[in-house]
Amino acid sequence: MKKLVLVALSVSVLFATNGDNLTGLGVKSRAMGGIGIATYFGAENTLTNPALMSKNKGTEFDFGAVLFMPTIKANGSQSKSDLSLMPEVSLSQYVNENISFGLGMYGAAGMGVDYRGSGDPTLMEARTALMLMKFAPSVAYHIDGFSFGAAPIIQYGSLDIAYNNGAPVGQGSSDNFGFGFETGITYDINQDFTVGLVYKSKISMNYANTLSVASAPFAPVFGGAFLDDLDQPTEYGIGLSYNLNYFNFSVDYKKIKWGSAAGYKDFGWEDQNVYVIGVKYEKDGTWYAAGYNHAKNPLTNYATTAGMNREAVLNLFNYLMFPATEEDHFSIGAGTKITKNLTINFNAMYAPNKTINTVTPSGNFKIEHQETSAQFSMQYRF
Repeated sequence: MKKLVLVALSVSVLFATNGDNLTGLGVKSRAMGGIGIATYFGAENTLTNPALMSKNKGTEFDFGAVLFMPTIKANGSQSKSDLSLMPEVSLSQYVNENISFGLGMYGAAGMGVDYRGSGDPTLMEARTALMLMKFAPSVAYHIDGFSFGAAPIIQYGSLDIAYNNGAPVGQGSSDNFGFGFETGITYDINQDFTVGLVYKSKISMNYANTLSVASAPFAPVFGGAFLDDLDQPTEYGIGLSYNLNYFNFSVDYKKIKWGSAAGYKDFGWEDQNVYVIGVKYEKDGTWYAAGYNHAKNPLTNYATTAGMNREAVLNLFNYLMFPATEEDHFSIGAGTKITKNLTINFNAMYAPNKTINTVTPSGNFKIEHQETSAQFSMQYRF
């Protein structure tokens, strides 16, 4: 299985946008800005809220891929990590009026940069790559308007941190498996109005000889090197979905607990409040959608002076090596049936350029981050 995962992650590095999390999972979810807690899409709800699988009345298979084209610059030099491809696969199976099963395999999070060959010594030839993929078998139970879903999560992760600080630092990538779970509830207030809740557990991850090795040269300012723990944080949220004629209007709120996740809290990441709104029009097998996703940048920008001090070093790691700084994301999408059973879907997302000025040990830094992505999927119903 490990070889299959490495093949899936082999093209550059995944860039995500709510911290290091994707804004949404599935082509329709991302088309609506990352909606998915109370809004039914089909098999891809296996990836967003497993309780929603109960709305599927047949067998559905969804396969797609996300193409990311980020532009990251530090002091005018552009990172070479500017293209990546990530697959998403989901399956939903109706058993009876009460029970449905599902399975998801998807890239869930990641980030990184590559400044090798930039010619700017202040960029330290920095190279970072965090990549996460999840496998989620799930089950949903439905009765009297209520649906409950649960999924054990198997997560594969890979982390690499390397730079040159007068001498090469870094021992290559390290990978690990972690385990967690997701649960969700939905309630149909009436045939057009649904409310949903979702909870995703923390997943503990340890990447041997990565964070500890990378932080060792700065151990005096931290009082010791960091541990190699980098957990995916707890996440929970609520969503509302309302159908009016051929339109669907949805809103989601999510809380991502970076501030209490091992590794992220050491670097001063703050919890994120994620706000999503989306609208979809669907008629005669064709749909169109648009959405907006906003979440404040979780990285702390420490006010400090240049030199070897704790705050300047944290700014260096956060903004040079892991610049998860995007806040606003705009998306559109469309899809149509091409046969009775087969639908093709597409979305595009744009996050405008975000500029942040910070201070690192070597002086002032200007970080720029802009993202564009496109996604295509094929949805087959049996």
